[in-house]
Amino acid sequence: MSDCIHCAIHDLLDSHLQGGEANLAEIAAKVTEVLADLILSAPEVDRTTLLADVLANLGEFVLQKGEEDGAPPGARRH
Repeated sequence: MSDCIHCAIHDLLDSHLQGGEANLAEIAAKVTEVLADLILSAPEVDRTTLLADVLANLGEFVLQKGEEDGAPPGARRH
């Protein structure tokens, strides 16, 4: 397993995505559940800010990765 958490998550997801019949909504729900667990592990006073940061980062990453040219779909980008 990689020391990079981003790459480790991709490695775990790859096996679920390889089949061609992957249920992306189900996989996204499971990843979202992990994010919820992460947010709930923060002190209660910090949870709202952490949730806002997660949503802002998600939007930013979708925009950035959607605009990148020349990279194959699913390519790992840091």
